[in-house]
Amino acid sequence: MTIDHHFGPIPQHRHCQDQREGRSQTQTGATRTRPSKSVGGRFPLVHVTDELAALERLTDDDTPPLRRFTAVWQDRPSLVVIRARARFHTDELDRLLGRVREGQIVASAEVLRCAKALALLIDSANVATLLIAPRDDEDHRALANVRRALRAQASRSRDPAVRHQTERLCGGALVAMSEQNVRPPRLPQASPDGLVAQPGEAAAYPLALAPSLQLWIESGIDPGDLIAGARALLAQVELWRRVQRRLTDPGLLDAAIRGAMLLAYARLAQLVLWPALDADEVSIQRAALELIAPRHLDPEPLRAAIEWAAARSGHGMER
Repeated sequence: MTIDHHFGPIPQHRHCQDQREGRSQTQTGATRTRPSKSVGGRFPLVHVTDELAALERLTDDDTPPLRRFTAVWQDRPSLVVIRARARFHTDELDRLLGRVREGQIVASAEVLRCAKALALLIDSANVATLLIAPRDDEDHRALANVRRALRAQASRSRDPAVRHQTERLCGGALVAMSEQNVRPPRLPQASPDGLVAQPGEAAAYPLALAPSLQLWIESGIDPGDLIAGARALLAQVELWRRVQRRLTDPGLLDAAIRGAMLLAYARLAQLVLWPALDADEVSIQRAALELIAPRHLDPEPLRAAIEWAAARSGHGMER
């Protein structure tokens, strides 16, 4: 999600009344608010984890692969909880941009990095919602709600490619009809638990943790490690598929295959969502798209989700 345009027209030296900020004296002696150059409070740094990276926490390297990836599938997170955190981060981003527009804070590099971090958390949650299969009726409603929003966006587009991609991502006309009147999910209120979350656990990160969000966006990812890990998982999927064809009960491997595939596609989604910083990273992102292009046995919505994420990533945006 590219959010640079939010800052373009915003005056960076507006003043507004706010007793919490420092004040400056005008020539007539009246006090005027001096906009802050930073956002956030005095809290210890925490480890920030998005919804895609959090899936890694479901794996246990000490268990055999079959059991390990079966557990990933069985323990996959609730979409309702993911949507609740996405709504929380959307509200925080809106609040941050509102403070900039009102002149309460300056659109500094630090504030921009914080906004980009929140935008990336939101996009990661959106892609995770499209990759993770629903667990129950409320999850189905959460997924249907996201798909309706995507179809609405596509219907306003004049680009046939956008409409085709949305159909691949969300299902065809029959799926759209079945989801048209599904009521929205009952989302819980996400509590700002970033301070108490365990490392590697997804959480809701408030603006008070802005320094942690800024550090997260600055630290980035390891694209080479992510694509190597995804390739290894997809190779394991192919091995199990060959074994599956020889089993009397092929369903024995279904959960492990789906768990390994989920983790592989989550790694590829992270890779294409984070903006590439140089030509090597752009090349790795292209390799990720080339990796999934011929995988016609994989569910179409998974492959479409990676392409959709790549289109939203804002390549070339500095961290």
